[in-house]
Amino acid sequence: MLTVDEFQDILSQLKVRFADLRMHRTQSTTFVLKDGRAEELSTGVHQGISLRVLDRCWGFAYSTTTEKLREMLAYAARAAALGEGKVSLAEVSPKSYRGEVKAKQSPASLGSEEKLEILMRAHSAAEEHEGVASVTVSYHDAMVEFRYCSTEGAEIEVRYPWVSLQVQVVARDGGELQHAQERAGGVAGLEVLGDVEELAERACERALRLLRAKHSPAGRMKVVMDPKLTGVFIHEALGHAAEADHVLRGESVLAGMLGSTIAAEQVSIYDDPCIEGSPGYYLYDAEGVAARRKALVERGVLRAYLHTRETAGAMKQEAEGNARAQGYAFPPLPRMSNTCMQAGDAELEEMLECARRGVYLCGSRGGEVDTARGVFQFSAEEGFLIEGGELTTPLRDVSLSGETLEILRRIELIGRRREMHPGYCGKDGQLVPVGDLAPALLTTANVGGRV
Repeated sequence: MLTVDEFQDILSQLKVRFADLRMHRTQSTTFVLKDGRAEELSTGVHQGISLRVLDRCWGFAYSTTTEKLREMLAYAARAAALGEGKVSLAEVSPKSYRGEVKAKQSPASLGSEEKLEILMRAHSAAEEHEGVASVTVSYHDAMVEFRYCSTEGAEIEVRYPWVSLQVQVVARDGGELQHAQERAGGVAGLEVLGDVEELAERACERALRLLRAKHSPAGRMKVVMDPKLTGVFIHEALGHAAEADHVLRGESVLAGMLGSTIAAEQVSIYDDPCIEGSPGYYLYDAEGVAARRKALVERGVLRAYLHTRETAGAMKQEAEGNARAQGYAFPPLPRMSNTCMQAGDAELEEMLECARRGVYLCGSRGGEVDTARGVFQFSAEEGFLIEGGELTTPLRDVSLSGETLEILRRIELIGRRREMHPGYCGKDGQLVPVGDLAPALLTTANVGGRV
């Protein structure tokens, strides 16, 4: 694979308005252990290069090899000349950077047997629970190399590690089955996994608790969201609506609302790719723009959208490092990194007491969001009735729905303790790792039974 300097030599020969090259190389290892047996043990290298040329529109080409790079250039240049309009790019200061994100405990320091031992520790902790019918533990590590250069003079070369582990548990009581999962991971070494036995314990306890849980009441009521569900809410319902491509296409309830109050005064939400070790951590985005923290909502007021250079240029705003791509075969899109809500000063007991009667909802099993209409529906992993300010009956099959802006405006209390949860975000066929850093909160929403 060519070096950044060799990329720059090729680009300097082009007579185009703008062009950039991206190279991704990933050396990875994956282990999957199901019910004590190894189902997958794989390792390999995946690499490729992509080229964008900008004239009237974008021309894009990619390949797993550089052997046909000049043919790629010609194809992309022809495609770029076919457009009707002219794309406007936000100006940036081209950066030159070469560096590596270091792991405290590199995955390369352990052999395959030692990594399998980590999975076995999680599996053993889970299988000790009576009623657990099946346990699957998945481990993945990677060393990722990213290179970027442009006709503007940007030259970026970054290497970083990635480690993740997921425990999935199925609990059985007669013909009744319930499942739960827990995940740890981030741009870090093995230290990001923490206590894998505790991870497995949490998954088991939830799955077993769901076996005896009752169905939820339905109606409009007070809702306390735990940190995981709060994180999912701000990511799905607000974060996607703040992505500038949705705004430009008229697909966001936040269009035209910069400077407007959209949430309660105590609500501040920001996007931050600079949290070291986090799932959404990066130094430079897929357009070579330096990553930075940016306020989306500040004391209830909408302050910014998430941009690529193209969307920032179209809206005459600043590109702040939110262009992300799944890999070399995908063009950059405006994406979230780590979506974060500022902590408040309330304890959980205070939120429960303030709610008096309602539901406490934990985690998310997915759902639907309509960014244009600003409405959402999630299925919580589990819940509990709040009666007299106390947690009582465990609940399952609980849905949460409502209007994004109404929920934000009705936030009454925000917890003082935040948690980071890793995940993967899908958009336009691309999947990228993200994080949600959030506290618990108290609001009012629609709650339903089976989804």
